[in-house]
Amino acid sequence: MSGQLKSRICAICALVLGLVTASAQAESILIKGGKLHTLSDAGSFDSADVLVVDGRVKEIGLSLNADADKVIDARGKVVTPGVIAPVSELGLVEIGAANATNDFAVTGDSIGSAFDPLPAYNPKSTLIPFNRAGGVTRALVFPGISLWGDSVGDPQRVFAGRSFAIKLNGDFDSVVATDIAQKAYLGEAGGQLAGGSRASAYAKIKNALEEAREYRDNKDSIRRGDWREMGHSIADLEALQLLISGKQPLLVTADRASDILWAIELAQEFNLQLVIFGAAEGWMVADQLAAARVPVVIDAINNLPLSFSSLGARLDNAALLAKAGVTVAIGGPEYASTHNVYLSRQSAGNAVASGLPYEDGLKSISANVAQIFDLEGGSLEPGAVADIVVWSGDPLEVTSYPEQVLIDGKPLSLVTRSTRLRDRYLKPEQGHEFGYKR
Repeated sequence: MSGQLKSRICAICALVLGLVTASAQAESILIKGGKLHTLSDAGSFDSADVLVVDGRVKEIGLSLNADADKVIDARGKVVTPGVIAPVSELGLVEIGAANATNDFAVTGDSIGSAFDPLPAYNPKSTLIPFNRAGGVTRALVFPGISLWGDSVGDPQRVFAGRSFAIKLNGDFDSVVATDIAQKAYLGEAGGQLAGGSRASAYAKIKNALEEAREYRDNKDSIRRGDWREMGHSIADLEALQLLISGKQPLLVTADRASDILWAIELAQEFNLQLVIFGAAEGWMVADQLAAARVPVVIDAINNLPLSFSSLGARLDNAALLAKAGVTVAIGGPEYASTHNVYLSRQSAGNAVASGLPYEDGLKSISANVAQIFDLEGGSLEPGAVADIVVWSGDPLEVTSYPEQVLIDGKPLSLVTRSTRLRDRYLKPEQGHEFGYKR
């Protein structure tokens, strides 16, 4: 074969390969005729089309005439951005009562800020497709308090560690961002971890931040050993640098109004990006939260005095916070904030029933979460990542359910372990092993 012929063949192969690659990259989906909530400046439409090309929203409009690879008929349905879980342990826990399946926390001498749970993340967890089938497309994954061993934690551990963000496609490359935020404990949980007093938890966090600043200003001397002995490890002090530089949020657990005010004071002293997690009595200090531009992540159906820190809990907490100008994100019910994090939409529905404006209710489980933690997703507009859910009805109604879930513009399966078990026992004679047949 001559060199000229070889060159021509190579050129043709490259052209074909290029055309195939371009075709794969330009895969398009047209979602037609749904009631669309963009949760962006474009607002909502009683009927609109969404064109998705190569994993992103290409165009939104009325009666789009596009030659798409796939068309989804959304007439009579509701189309929204995917739900984003603001706080979860997805991929770090499987069965709460099985210690071997819990990787979300450790105990030890470290204050915990350096703890990175990412190597334990399991994208094949059964909880991921289960929550995806509930409309959750992205989630933040935080470490938490260990419930195993001789105690609930270590007296020195008031920082839980570092977090990361995932998309719920179940792939090994599903982690979309790392070092998203740190988590620390004030209030009742902090007091329990810090030796019995919430004041001790406050002092431990403040001391850690003071040492982090001291380390920042004297790093070389401390590393050489030409400085006083530090109370925290180098790894922990390094991990706190993003916090004190204002580049990383600090998620602080606090329910009691007075604990929230102390958290705000701490944030102002150290120039922290503060996010309050819990905020059962947040409505009492809504003006102070708004003035300090501190967002909250709440359980919107928490209206019971389940502890002395939440005696003032009420169902219109989200509505009062939003009215004051606080950015509100809603997570799943506290008792099921990982296994059933998709129930955040039910919590948002209850918040709307208690006075939160409807659009704010939708934003609280999507756009607001993306805004607080600087993530993609949460809104639909040209250029946005195509995380989209087509709902059977109003997504804030408990009887509605997802009919289509797209992540990065790809329709994903809604089959879960639960649906497989349902189908196995509903019709055991259809293709199952002998033990399941009548």
